Amino acid sequence: MDESVKYAKERHAFGRPIGANQAIQFKIADMEMKAHTARLAWRDAASRLVAGEPFKKEAALAKLYSSTVAVDNARDATQIHGGYGFMNEYPVACMWRDSKILEIGEGTSEVQRMLIARELGLTG
Repeated sequence: MDESVKYAKERHAFGRPIGANQAIQFKIADMEMKAHTARLAWRDAASRLVAGEPFKKEAALAKLYSSTVAVDNARDATQIHGGYGFMNEYPVACMWRDSKILEIGEGTSEVQRMLIARELGLTG
């Protein structure tokens, strides 16, 4: 998200920064909303852990949502960067590739969904 804001301020098209375009503004605003919500989910799970409260469901929710947001935001950042988003000179090129492992490692997204469902009392 930070790289997208920086790039949207620096990159000019048609005589003005691309960040002046509402479509870019909305995409970045959505990215910020998702990142902020992911941080809140993580903090909720962590505060439950520290307080000695049950936190399995909250941890699974945080992992699932945060990994999904990481992939979505990295994809959107690549879109904002256009062709530069695929060049290794720009951090977003690595971010999109690297973010995918978050949906796979340390419990796949499918496993997180199973844990959430189980914590909600849904068994099969």
